[in-house]
Amino acid sequence: MFSQIAADALLAAWAENPLDAQCAAVLAGVAAKLPSLPPTLLPTIKSAMEHWQPDVTPEAQNAMAGDRGVQLTFLKERLHHAPRNLFWWHHLYEFARIHGDWSVLVAMLGEAMPPEGLASLFAFTMANGLLASGEARAAAGTYRECLHSLPLPVGEERLVTAWLRSGKIEKATELLRRCAEVRPWNAGLWLRLYELKTGGASRHTPLSGRTMVLGYSYNKADDLAETLDSLVKSDLGDAHVRILDNGSSDDTPDVIRRFVDRFGSERAEAVTMPVNVGAPAARNWLMNLPEVRKSDFVAYIDDDISLPQDWLLRLGAAVERYPDAGVWGCKVVNHDGPARVQCGEHNLTPDKQERKDILMSTIMLQDGDFGQADYIRPCTSVTGCVHLFRPDHLLENGPFDLRFSPTQYDDLERDLRMVLGGGYAVYQGFLSILHKRKTGSVSQAGQLEEGNTSANMYKLQTKYTVEEFERMASGMDRVLLDDLMGKMKALYG
Repeated sequence: MFSQIAADALLAAWAENPLDAQCAAVLAGVAAKLPSLPPTLLPTIKSAMEHWQPDVTPEAQNAMAGDRGVQLTFLKERLHHAPRNLFWWHHLYEFARIHGDWSVLVAMLGEAMPPEGLASLFAFTMANGLLASGEARAAAGTYRECLHSLPLPVGEERLVTAWLRSGKIEKATELLRRCAEVRPWNAGLWLRLYELKTGGASRHTPLSGRTMVLGYSYNKADDLAETLDSLVKSDLGDAHVRILDNGSSDDTPDVIRRFVDRFGSERAEAVTMPVNVGAPAARNWLMNLPEVRKSDFVAYIDDDISLPQDWLLRLGAAVERYPDAGVWGCKVVNHDGPARVQCGEHNLTPDKQERKDILMSTIMLQDGDFGQADYIRPCTSVTGCVHLFRPDHLLENGPFDLRFSPTQYDDLERDLRMVLGGGYAVYQGFLSILHKRKTGSVSQAGQLEEGNTSANMYKLQTKYTVEEFERMASGMDRVLLDDLMGKMKALYG
């Protein structure tokens, strides 16, 4: 059993970037110890390694450190001169994944002549690009062709997603069931199967009582205007809105004023701060408004997002499923490339020694969105991009910690504090929020933000003891296991 799990994990890692021959080399190195590794994969692995020729020159490093246009121009030039070098195809795949834009990869693969022994690998890569680009039917056909020549378990999972997105629900359900039975250790398969049985993907539930939508912004007038435009178009019922201007010096006051006029001054108001007090203080100020304290639900939204029309109904479905949770959240995807998941559910890194370096698991962090996390379940934390609370739980847990000003990780710290007290968050994987990414990482502003982010993570890691983090992790292990076993029992009785 353990060798099967090890082989499955390594194959899954390879499938995340099938053109990465370094990962293929790891598989080759342990093939003799993993009898469950399909022997038909070995020729492909060997060919991938033979066509891997690293080209780490100062010119390449400078180009790949440049902006998006510079990177793409350089990669195209390299592949024009070395079309058989898998090293550059690997980097083009990473370019597509990072930017959530798979069109260039699909176009170049369509014109490429695969190196000897790699036709199936290139076809599988093409299927990934098609699926991520929204061409589900074409992706399904290509995945099916690869099942025998390149028997990667992830290929079947993605065929499930392609069929689901093509409306072939029965075929997808049957294949997903077979995948789960063959690989019972893969929790994600059972979670997705449960959602198919219960109709989680189509569930919309209005929140009972009064809901307050809260936002805050500082000098991001254009982004805020787009966010508020999507808010006006949302199915909000009779929800009320408060938008806090955090001492902005740009057109933010006018943007908020126009929104209030459009939404209705009887349901929306501006809250104005004379200076920028930072994100934690802004959240605390809003949650302590008398009308917010008296409401039944409170939803915080970021100022650089685009909300789908049904976002509040999707959160309502998560509340209906898990009414006792401490917070409900979403999946966050790139605004300009929604095939990339910026973040989803957050859980602590399992190994307590590793938590000294990486506190939270990197699963569902900057991944391609192939439907692998389309489910609703408990977790340790959800992103503060869009999250929903009951005011009494929010207030009982205490204010957002001002030590994490001006921003970054104050939402995560609040969730960890909640978990330490016996609570849990809930991730709604059928709610995808388009979120604008930060730009200018090499600018002075980017360096300052990076420094603040690193400092706040250090504060977070040192705020709690090793024993407290372990209590959080152990408590969430029980919550997650109970949830999974309950869903498996519901599937099989």
